Amino acid sequence: MVHASRAVALQLSKTGGPPFNGSVGYVNDRIGAILSARGWDVRNFAVAPVSVPHAQEAMVPLAFATARLRHQRTGRVDLAIHDGAGIAVRTPSRQWAERHLVLYHGLAYGPGAWLGNDAVDLHVANSPYLARSLRALCGLPDWERQTVLDPEGFSRITDIAMPVPCVASPEGDPGFTLGGGVPDSVHRALDSGVILGHALQPSKQDLMATVAVLFWLNDALRSTGQRAMLVISEESLPLSHRQTIDGVLAGTGLTCDALFIPVPLLRQRAVFQLFGLCRFGLAYNLFPEPFGFYVLESVFAGCPVYTNGAGNNRFLLPPGHGIEVIETDAMAPDAAGNTDPSAFKCVADAIVRDLHVGASVRDACASGHARIAATWSLSAFESGLLGAIERAHGPAPETPAFDALRIGYAPFVRGIDRARQRVRSDYGSQVLELHALALIDAIVGRTPDRLDAEERRAVDRFGLFERGVLALNLDPDLPAG
Repeated sequence: MVHASRAVALQLSKTGGPPFNGSVGYVNDRIGAILSARGWDVRNFAVAPVSVPHAQEAMVPLAFATARLRHQRTGRVDLAIHDGAGIAVRTPSRQWAERHLVLYHGLAYGPGAWLGNDAVDLHVANSPYLARSLRALCGLPDWERQTVLDPEGFSRITDIAMPVPCVASPEGDPGFTLGGGVPDSVHRALDSGVILGHALQPSKQDLMATVAVLFWLNDALRSTGQRAMLVISEESLPLSHRQTIDGVLAGTGLTCDALFIPVPLLRQRAVFQLFGLCRFGLAYNLFPEPFGFYVLESVFAGCPVYTNGAGNNRFLLPPGHGIEVIETDAMAPDAAGNTDPSAFKCVADAIVRDLHVGASVRDACASGHARIAATWSLSAFESGLLGAIERAHGPAPETPAFDALRIGYAPFVRGIDRARQRVRSDYGSQVLELHALALIDAIVGRTPDRLDAEERRAVDRFGLFERGVLALNLDPDLPAG
């Protein structure tokens, strides 16, 4: 496919590497090169560096406006590719681009610019999980008008495989130069016989759940004379958090300093070196991961990860491939928002079990390594991107009729404990009313036209779609729990 005379405008965030600005920058920086090689006239949006402080440019965005003017002078383009943050540069419109494609690394930016915007020809998610999440948003039901929030958007959603950097560079891509090396504190702990784990993603953890896992892990190891510590980002452990953890651990003989080794930002090669030193990773997160680079990179390097599966973490690899999803009904908070720390003992037990069967864990990570290499390569990303562009230029897909959709569980739901009325969810765990649970059981699997007026009113009264419990889809998710 060669488009020798066709122009594409790229409005992508975190570009300009190397040095790459995180995984998003790494992915976005591939796009221009792929399209240039295929004959596209690539026009990148970029704001020139300015000498004034950032705060002044933010309040008086002259550099941005100048870059926007320069971009507009190039005229109407055949295709514009935005990411979620880059969509704020210029809202998709037929006036300045024939076709628009939005690549989502998450849904944190500018929903008002893409939700309900019929100028977006294709919404491209970075994972099937995120694609289902997009459909749940676009498919919020309007019972009176017998339609959904964004019917055109609902039918224009797909996903493509991301390029995971370790597939091309197993020791770490040299373009990720930001950060330092593995600190001496890590090596000192290792030399003293400490069993190391890792959880470096800044501020994504459910910190109290992580503390509970470490407490029970050290409790189980005490009889062997061993102990475990977790390497964690300094950003995740400000003084206030450390003091809170010390208060929680008071009287146990443990402290925050006994459980955690805080480290500054590490460059990618150092992160991968750290994976080789660690025996386990923890991803007991509040943040619902849209994709999951970090978890995949750990497994690729041979270090298994234990997770509650928030977001796409529970879908990345099948069982026996290095990611173990362990989440029980007891881990969901009660109506007051409290979780019993003993609920996380099962995670520690699984880690101890695997520490004693190293060969099987290595085999699982080797299976994960092979699957990651086969699934998330640069060539797979290029193929997916070019296929998405072809689809964006094709005829608009048929919008499904409202009554062709079925009611199912939203993709955010990780499990339901009916006895305690608790829902474990990426949108926020919650407690459901008994009548709401009964209503769910009665209507899941039905099409909208099979609900009577009272049932529709009850759905709205309980907020089952707005709370992220139910969603409409052509192929609804199986019931959770």
